Amino acid sequence: MKQPLRTQSRERVAGQRRGLGILRLLIVCVFVSYIIGCASTGLPTLKERTAVGASEKAIVLLRVDCVVENQQPYEAFKHSVMDDNISFGLGSFETGGEPKRLALLRFLSPESRKEGWTYFVLPHGIHYLAVYPPRRTDVLTYERGLKNAPRWRLDIPLNARLIYAGTLRFTGESIPLLFGGRIMTSIRIDEMRVTNDEEWARKLLTEEFPGFGEVQSVLLRLQQGPTILRSPLPSPTE
Repeated sequence: MKQPLRTQSRERVAGQRRGLGILRLLIVCVFVSYIIGCASTGLPTLKERTAVGASEKAIVLLRVDCVVENQQPYEAFKHSVMDDNISFGLGSFETGGEPKRLALLRFLSPESRKEGWTYFVLPHGIHYLAVYPPRRTDVLTYERGLKNAPRWRLDIPLNARLIYAGTLRFTGESIPLLFGGRIMTSIRIDEMRVTNDEEWARKLLTEEFPGFGEVQSVLLRLQQGPTILRSPLPSPTE
């Protein structure tokens, strides 16, 4: 027996609403996953751990400690969206020493992230690090400004597994956000310096990676001369 047209219409509308509800849920899930994925990733993958264990790569820990106007502490990696955080460019033998902006930030834990700690998994050799402020302009204007960022040289010796690269301290300019708080718009590059939180770094690395041996401190150095390209570096004993 055929259903009345009115009943069929109601069922059709109900089905469409259920479909729209499911579609909205999927869109929200994909968007949240995208936002989280763009901002950060967690601990090293199994492949990366294997490479570190075989002394093919090193885990490099770095801290960012910054303030804004009136020496207000500023959390470098507070936001879920990559462009709203302090970010980095990395250059090496493969890039001709030219830093390329990283698409992801990585953290050992939520607690260490809040304290300004981030890390990289890098092959041995000479690398060049650039530090960038959050993006508050269009992409082209922002990328032109990145070329003025100073380069910091990082030497990763052969066979090193765990490296502490230092703590970058600097002051930035900021503007207020609509719903409270502030966001950095520029970095005072002439005030950037590297300090040493070695004991803190050693504790973080040895607790997270107990089987990878001793932590080596190889502090960043401001690159002022010509770019040197070499990979890998000799070990300290050679």
